[in-house]
Amino acid sequence: MTLPEKEIINLTSGKIGPVDRFIGNQLRKQRQRRNMTLNDVSNIIGISYQQIQKYEQALSRVAASTLYRLTKLYEIDIGNFFEEVGSEASLYRERQSKLAGAFRKESGLNILIVEANPEDELITRNALKDIANLNILCVHDGIQALNVLKYKTLCQEFPKPDLVFLDIYIPKRDGLSVLKELKREESTQDIPIVIITNSINPEMATKAYKFGAAGYVVKSTDTEAFKENILECIKYWTQTVVIPNHRKAV
Repeated sequence: MTLPEKEIINLTSGKIGPVDRFIGNQLRKQRQRRNMTLNDVSNIIGISYQQIQKYEQALSRVAASTLYRLTKLYEIDIGNFFEEVGSEASLYRERQSKLAGAFRKESGLNILIVEANPEDELITRNALKDIANLNILCVHDGIQALNVLKYKTLCQEFPKPDLVFLDIYIPKRDGLSVLKELKREESTQDIPIVIITNSINPEMATKAYKFGAAGYVVKSTDTEAFKENILECIKYWTQTVVIPNHRKAV
């Protein structure tokens, strides 16, 4: 199943859209492939079977933490829920494929995306999909980001990220306040945090670097250029430089 590009819409209003329907359809397929009933999943995950059914029917949006738990249950990569969403326009150019292929398969990169806009999340995931052995978790507001990174009360199984892509304009806690708090915390201050935003704002960029941002990337209307920038950024922070006591140099 591949969704037409025109159906990939901005879902920040909270309305259920085509991405949610695609994810729901994939959840149902994965459950049925394992001959599991709704009750089976309910008993393991600890969520009512009615709620799981709503997820599968796209009557309710799946929380990031719940989707992560379901991927562990079904023993699949979370990227499987996104990889087919899009159109021919989402395919990589030759240069991007070569760049993505340059990452060593054994590197085991862990990337956290903090993004409230499902369309932008999809674009970012598409930019990363050719990198081998990549582990991605996406959360959708500032509180979720802190619960994953600082308090470790959300998605505790997810490893310490090698890189974080953080949008500024996210609900509950804005990106700059999250960045500032994480850079004050000893356990997270060594993680490179790259700001990604639609805003070309020199004052905002100055604040981001003052608070410890590892980069400031503007979301371009040229999706191919944005993907290339994301890949270059990952390559720099995981291969070109060495981060002490965080990960082995590639």
